[in-house]
Amino acid sequence: MFDIMTVFESLVEIIKVVPKTLLLALIILLLSFMLGAILTYIQSLNIPVIKQILDVLQSFLRGTPNVVLLYLVYYSLPLAASYFLSLFGVAFDPASLNSAAVVIVTFSICYSVFQSEIIRGALHSLDKDQIEAAQSLGYSTTQTLRKVIVPQVMTEALPDTMNAFLIIIKALSLAFLVTVVDIFAQARLVGAQTFSYLEAFVAAALVFWAICGLLTYLMNRLENRMRRGYV
Repeated sequence: MFDIMTVFESLVEIIKVVPKTLLLALIILLLSFMLGAILTYIQSLNIPVIKQILDVLQSFLRGTPNVVLLYLVYYSLPLAASYFLSLFGVAFDPASLNSAAVVIVTFSICYSVFQSEIIRGALHSLDKDQIEAAQSLGYSTTQTLRKVIVPQVMTEALPDTMNAFLIIIKALSLAFLVTVVDIFAQARLVGAQTFSYLEAFVAAALVFWAICGLLTYLMNRLENRMRRGYV
């Protein structure tokens, strides 16, 4: 029989891993954004061969489920790290690689493709007349970048970037497959201890809902504040 008190008890245990989950998601968001920016820049150069390689890589990442990519990195990254470190005479035990590092690497690469599209779209939405106006006012390239381009690109990219953050938080439920304990994993552990899986998963759903609701509220306020600066 469903027990509401067990839900509250499960909530207490699940909330303990929320900071760790948010930290992992934030690290992945920042790394994927930087990788996405690098991808956008390299593609804008239109270098033959390299552009085609990146197009194939992006197609592969878009078409492969995250769970498959997670296992691919989980089994290949330790071997690759061991091989490259051995070239420099550094001993490395593949079994010692932290599972959280595997999750960070996997999702950072996965979501860099989507971040690249977000950045490209934000750049395309930039009004070129404002750049010309800044140059006519005597702004240097650095000043134009800092005062005109970056603020507007960040304003345009913010909603999609924050949505990506929410997606990453929910996608981290796959991290349990490689022994990283997040919100969902903690709910499974609590359910296994109490034999009350329904209550534990209800508690996990409430935690996810609360996090997404709070972040959406903060995102909307931040976006409105940033947009008022350009009205």
